This record gives sequence, structure tokens and C-alpha cells, in this order.
Amino acid sequence: RAAVKITESLNSKPSNNQTSSSSPSSEDTTSIKGENQSDSNTNGSSSSGSSSASTLLDNVELGASSPVLIGETINLYHDLYENTQEIKALSAEIVKTIRDIISLNPVYRENVLAMLQAGQRVADNPVYLSDLGAAMCSAGDTEELQAVLEEMNIHKRLRLSLNLVKKEYELGRLQQQIGREVEEKVKQQHRRYMLSEQLKVIKKELGLEKDDKDTIVEKFRMRLKDLTVPSGVMEVIDEELNKLSVLDNHSSEFNVTRNYLDWLTALPWGVTSEEHLDIGQAKKILDEDHYGMDDVKKRILEFIAVSQLKGSTQGKILCFCGPPGVGKTSIANSIARALNRKLYSISCIFGRI
Repeated sequence: RAAVKITESLNSKPSNNQTSSSSPSSEDTTSIKGENQSDSNTNGSSSSGSSSASTLLDNVELGASSPVLIGETINLYHDLYENTQEIKALSAEIVKTIRDIISLNPVYRENVLAMLQAGQRVADNPVYLSDLGAAMCSAGDTEELQAVLEEMNIHKRLRLSLNLVKKEYELGRLQQQIGREVEEKVKQQHRRYMLSEQLKVIKKELGLEKDDKDTIVEKFRMRLKDLTVPSGVMEVIDEELNKLSVLDNHSSEFNVTRNYLDWLTALPWGVTSEEHLDIGQAKKILDEDHYGMDDVKKRILEFIAVSQLKGSTQGKILCFCGPPGVGKTSIANSIARALNRKLYSISCIFGRI
């Protein structure tokens, strides 16, 4: 245990009128305490083997020729003590608490073994035991650890060390409890996941349940069951279904392919109705449903007239564009009513068809 007193700034130069015997004032003195102990008594009296050192440094200067601090040391000794029943009880309680801490976490055992000196009997040395208890603690703050280091009264030092090891024990117990709770929660989640996956496999083997991809593919095929799909379109659909079955469910391409198939299978392939290409009836319906829009109505009537002459509307597409609310969907409904055709509304990336 050492007390280091520095009476000058490390960068100051020595004055001519100051010698090594000058005493430091209370304003420019810094105390630093360290540890240096050996064997102590075993007969219950004062520990004569445990000593401290006091280093007095006057006019300290760090120059290019001497980059280290050099000073005098004076050996000190802790206060005399008697091995009373209270000191024995405090020592026994510290030893018991240290054992409890080691039982909570085996890592502490390695730390204690590293701190013990060869042949040192810690339980019979209250001085060393108090320092050992404080040294292995991480729960205490710097002020509490410094208080143990500075205390020269063995009885008080044992009490300070006991408070620290008790805090360390409570901290270790709390950490162990939290660890058990987290581990149990992780085990339950993992067990539930494994049982869920096993249940899926069992149901799939028994034919009671299919995975997500099989369900999606079956849904698309059920949509096409009652439709008359052209051969070229069917080839594209089959190719996309095969691609969907091998893609990962969480990949972006899987979602793109699924949306494309959803759009393809939603079209009314092969669903037809009889047309009535009557220009007079069409003009009457358009005028009933919409006021104005003469250019639009004229273009629609031209479309119907050409289809009447050709006998088919195949290959003809009318495109209505404009902001929302100007009548695009309503005029399409009027065309369907005028031609006696069923209207299908299909959403896509560029609008509605």
C-alpha cells in the first residue's frame, strides 16, 4: 500500500531555493494509493508482514534524459488490530460470499486463482482477504473501491469489502436469473418452431395440407379450369407456373411472377357474348348516359360502324385517357350496354382495362 505525493507539476522546472526536504503544501499535493502486500500474522495480533510505501517526489521534471519518475519511498504499516470475534465473523462472511459468487459463475474462480499468491492462506489473513474481496468485484463504483484501498483500519476495511462482495453476489444472481429467463424463452420459441415445421411435414405427407407454393399454383389452375385459353397464352402460363414452383417464397421475383399469373388468370379467356351492332341504338344509349362529349361519341359510333361492316371487332382497341372523374369508366359502361356485352374491369400497372 503506497501513498505517492507530488509537490510540483510534472512539466515544471526545479527552483533553486527548494530542496528534497521541503514539505508539500495542502494545495499542490496529489495522493495516489497502490498495493504491495506480503504474508501477515497468524496469531491474531497486528500484521507485521503487510506494509505500505510512501513516495515523496519534490521538484519533479520529465526531461529528454529522464522520461520516468524517480523518488524516495518510506514503508508504512496498516493500523494494529486484534483478531476479535467480529473480525473473524466478517472474514468468514466474506469467504462465504466469495464462494457463493464462484458457484454462480465459474469465471470468478479463474479470477480468484489468478489473484491468489502461491501458498497464501487467505482466510487467516483479514488484510489480504479484504483486498481480495474488493479486487474481484465489478459491481462497486470507483469511489467504493478507492475507499477500501485507502482504509488503514482493518475492521472498517473488512466491512467495506463485505459490502462490495454482497453487491457482486446480488449482481451475479440477477444476471443468472435473467440468463435463465432468456434461455427458457428461446427454448420455447425454438420448440414451437420445430413442432410447427414437423406438423407441416406430417400434414403434407398425409395429404391434409400443402405448402404455400402448391396452394398458389393450385389456385391459378382452378381459375383456368373453366376458361378456354389460347394455346400461345397457355404456354406462357405453364412456363410461369413452373418458374413459380422453384422460386423461394421470400424472393422478389416470386412476388413478380405471382402477380403476373394473377393478372393472366383473371382475364375472361373464352368468355363471349352476342354483339348488337346497332348504330341507332348505340347513339341513343350514349346520349342518355352522357351530355356533350361529341367527339368521343362520334369516335365510338365510327368504331361500331366499321365493326358492323367487317362483322367483327377483333383487333380494335379504344383508349380513353384523362384525370380521375372525367367519365372514362362510365363511357365504357355505356359502350358495353350499347353493344350488349358484359363489362370486365381489370387493373394493371398502367391503369384499368
